[in-house]
Amino acid sequence: MVAAGTLPVLGAGPASAAEPDPTMNDAVFNRPTGSAAQQNAIFMQLARIIDRVPAGGEIQMSWFGFGVTDVTDSETTPDLPGRLLNAHRRGVRVKIILDHEQVSQRPYQRLLPVLGSNDTAGSYIVHCADKFPSADRGCIGTRRIDYTDSSVTAYNHNKFLTASSIVLNNGSTVSNVVFQGSANLGWWDANEAYNNGLTFSDATTYQAYRQYFADLRSYRYNSAGNNNYYWGTPTGTTYRAYFFPRRERSGQPVSDPATDTIVSVLDSVASCSYDDNGTRRQTDVRVNMFSFNRPEVAKKLTALRNAGCWVDVVYNEANAGVLSALGSNVQLTQCNYNVGPGRDIRTHNKYMIIDGAYDDDIVPRVFTGSHNYNVSALRQADEAMLRVMGRGIHDDYLSDFWHVRDTCRANGGAIR
Repeated sequence: MVAAGTLPVLGAGPASAAEPDPTMNDAVFNRPTGSAAQQNAIFMQLARIIDRVPAGGEIQMSWFGFGVTDVTDSETTPDLPGRLLNAHRRGVRVKIILDHEQVSQRPYQRLLPVLGSNDTAGSYIVHCADKFPSADRGCIGTRRIDYTDSSVTAYNHNKFLTASSIVLNNGSTVSNVVFQGSANLGWWDANEAYNNGLTFSDATTYQAYRQYFADLRSYRYNSAGNNNYYWGTPTGTTYRAYFFPRRERSGQPVSDPATDTIVSVLDSVASCSYDDNGTRRQTDVRVNMFSFNRPEVAKKLTALRNAGCWVDVVYNEANAGVLSALGSNVQLTQCNYNVGPGRDIRTHNKYMIIDGAYDDDIVPRVFTGSHNYNVSALRQADEAMLRVMGRGIHDDYLSDFWHVRDTCRANGGAIR
């Protein structure tokens, strides 16, 4: 075991390769009631990516929450700030953009004296409100929405990392690496929450995330930000990224379904019954969501269920409008159960999986990322969502979905 901050500083190559390679072109899922390795699976994945970026390479990352306390570094409980510092010391450019509320957290305090806050330097760590310290904002999103009994301000809710390349244990190099997750970098996300993280190599999507990161950096200098920033990478490919916030049409309420990306996704479900090489099958739509308060999405899910699709929803929190809009024939599970004093297990995932007739094909799809199905994720927050096509990745998420759903139903979460 190597203590935090004492990993060797290397020259041209990556850090020590004693640990296994990171999982590539697939997802990892944590288990909050499991062993340290199962709880910290996502943190271990990130550490293995960070360690394998060679000197001269670049890491870019943006996170809503980065609050892990100091630990003695180990394979199953990695010291992520320490791994980032060692990457910087061996010649990797490490660039980090956080939500402004992270300045009081230990990782920011450890990284700032070494990386600095000059965002034109090779390495740096900054936050979204550093140019307008009195603002409660994201980097791009700055919008405040006032409701009858509350107000919601913008925030940077991202949870992604890109690496220019990594060197695997066999000496081969993988370029254009993207990690997109649902977890913040805090111990709660490991031992009280179900999360997922997807790592892959794709040049087009990697460049899109780099453009998004550049915009997160540059819009910090603009007091107004860009509250209709929304864009996505081209369709028709294995990976497609979507970047938020997205504004409703002029004169329409924030619930405007025509500018709700998830409603549009569900509108693309072509049929609830389809032919698969001579076999009739049912289209399945499954949602595993931390926060769900957009009734227009719930209405569309119910319409699909009424049309004959299978619809299965797992959630941690949902408002009355969503619960009312989800029809009685939608299977519904609340995932929030207690396992001891002060320890409640819940889903923190933000994914939907679709298996069936979609547009003009029957290729399964996964939609995952930092984007909750709540209004602020759509209209205010800096967010990234990823769509991945393929049977293998869908079935990995399906296995996780079944595990989370069945565990939560066994612990009192079955609504219907």
